[in-house]
Parts: sequence; C-alpha cells; structure tokens
Amino acid sequence: MTNKFIDFNEDILNRLKDAEYQKEFLNASLEDYMTDGDFKSFYKSLELVIKARGSVSEFAKNAKLNRRNLYSLFNGEKTPRLDTIVKLLNELGYSLKIA
Repeated sequence: MTNKFIDFNEDILNRLKDAEYQKEFLNASLEDYMTDGDFKSFYKSLELVIKARGSVSEFAKNAKLNRRNLYSLFNGEKTPRLDTIVKLLNELGYSLKIA
C-alpha cells in the first residue's frame, strides 16, 4: 500500500492554470485583505498566480520590475507601493477598481 500525499503548492499551481480560477482566486484574496488587513496573504496569492503562468523572472522583465525586488515583496521583506500592485495586476491582465 502506498501513501499518496497531496502537495499543496503543486495542487494550487495546477488549479491556477485556469484563467477563470485565477481571477476568482485573486478576487477572494483581495476581499479577504479588505476584511482582515493581511496584505501578505494577498501578495502570496499574486505570487502563486504569477508562478502558475510561468517564470517569475520573465514576468518581472515583462512588467519592468526588478526580479529581486519582486521576490523581496513576495517574501514580506518589503511593502509594495500601490503603483507596484497596479503594475502586477496590469501585467496579469487585471485592473483594480473601486466598487
């Protein structure tokens, strides 16, 4: 008998390959942030979506962001500015709206 374990990161990255799931995932994460103020959780969601789409380095290059700075944001070493968040969302094909 073999034990089968589900690797969370692998599972979520597979689910996030679906564009509609990505959008819902980010929306839910943003709503959570608006409720609990946990920005790190929202930024982790952005990181997972970016990784599901491919290389973080390539994404950073396309978004005209420094890869090292992007990883510093993902690791919670730096707090992102609003313009950085907007750049990330725009590169992902999303926008930030006030509803």
